[in-house]
Amino acid sequence: MWFHFIFPVSILIGLFPDLILSAAEKTVILDHYYQKNNYFINTPSGWIPAGYVQPVSIVVGVIYGALTLLTIAQAKRIYGLNYVLMNKQSLLWLNLLSATVFLYFLLQLYQYLNLFVNNSFDPPSQIIKCVIGIFLFSYFISTPNVQENMDGCILPKEKGMPSVGEILPTLLEKSPESKDLSTYLSESKCFLEEDLDLSALAKSLEMSSVKLSKLIKQAYGMSFAELINRFRIHHFLSQRESFTQYTLETYIYQSGFANRSTFYAAFKKYVGVNPSFYLKEIKR
Repeated sequence: MWFHFIFPVSILIGLFPDLILSAAEKTVILDHYYQKNNYFINTPSGWIPAGYVQPVSIVVGVIYGALTLLTIAQAKRIYGLNYVLMNKQSLLWLNLLSATVFLYFLLQLYQYLNLFVNNSFDPPSQIIKCVIGIFLFSYFISTPNVQENMDGCILPKEKGMPSVGEILPTLLEKSPESKDLSTYLSESKCFLEEDLDLSALAKSLEMSSVKLSKLIKQAYGMSFAELINRFRIHHFLSQRESFTQYTLETYIYQSGFANRSTFYAAFKKYVGVNPSFYLKEIKR
């Protein structure tokens, strides 16, 4: 975690004198670079001595990519098949990103050595880097599951997926007020209203917002937002048999969610995996 912060900041501090140069001074540096490809190898970069920034950054990138791939492989081996199955989509995306980082910096290393020895770029490696970037971006925009996984969700090995019934909030304390609240939520289905908030529900139940908030905490052991979102998710999943009739977004909105992003965030928070993976697994 610290490595993600320390290394880039160190480079940024080292390059700071060059960053605050005027536009004209920066143009002169670029002109020298285009006239002589190995200019940066023989010239200091800010406070960093000549010839250090590129090779150090490249080596760190190669090692980082390789170690990340190794870490993912070790996690899959240690936690077992169930862990891999539960986190299949997220692990696939992490592997793709890590492999891209590794290949990119490996090609950068080859380019640097070619520049150092022959004083020229290597066009093929530059083209390959562009192709890798285009491929990764194309995969991102053409694969809906990837956008769900960008929130990040790696389930611990001991945690499994809840059943549809377990997602529905259950009463922990069965006082008369708690039962009345449960009955009202089940019968009125007010949670399907997109603009429902604590004060609106409190007004319907003829009590103050403060009292209702405390009642929800005592009755269900969770906050108002979590309670409503879990009811909405349960309602969404209860319609799964008819998902082929309309688009998924239709059922998301019918379940009371204001937008797709809010739905995905709530689903992954309370269920633990992305919706498409969950639906596929419970169907299987």
